Amino acid sequence: MTRHAALFVTVGFLLISGCATTPAHRSTPVALTITIKSDTAGKGVVDLQWFRNTTLALIAEQVPNARNPMTMNVKLDVTSREQWISRIVSSGPWTPMPISSEPSFSFENTTSEQITRYRVVYTISDAAGQLIESNQLTLDNGQLVDAKTGAPLKARFGLFGDTAMFLASRVKTIEQ
Repeated sequence: MTRHAALFVTVGFLLISGCATTPAHRSTPVALTITIKSDTAGKGVVDLQWFRNTTLALIAEQVPNARNPMTMNVKLDVTSREQWISRIVSSGPWTPMPISSEPSFSFENTTSEQITRYRVVYTISDAAGQLIESNQLTLDNGQLVDAKTGAPLKARFGLFGDTAMFLASRVKTIEQ
């Protein structure tokens, strides 16, 4: 019993230590406004709250000592279409069967949203409202491209994660 008690105390101490050393959520002086083209907003393709929180968290992470207030306006234009996917589903796990018996199969049909168009237009302004930067990202053959430079972005976190990472990097560059 004492062994279990010692294990419980050790695990509890590690959990409390881990919580105490986890940094608190940092804020950033960047005001972020996100709008989306209305015909895609209701389809569930974009989780705006997740995109907003992720972008702000990445800005706070990449520019922890940001001092200059900025306003970032982001307009998402996402078009998608529903795609049907059919799969063959077995009735159970495979087991050797006599030759005369036939396995039972069925079809399962599901749908998923496939993004067919993705365009992000953003502006970054200073506290006085002066435009600092304006640019856009587009989807070209499945890859995000910076319209200003024509360079493709490195794909790491999916379209929305890569967009959030790019926007945070722009704030970092402007802050330097």
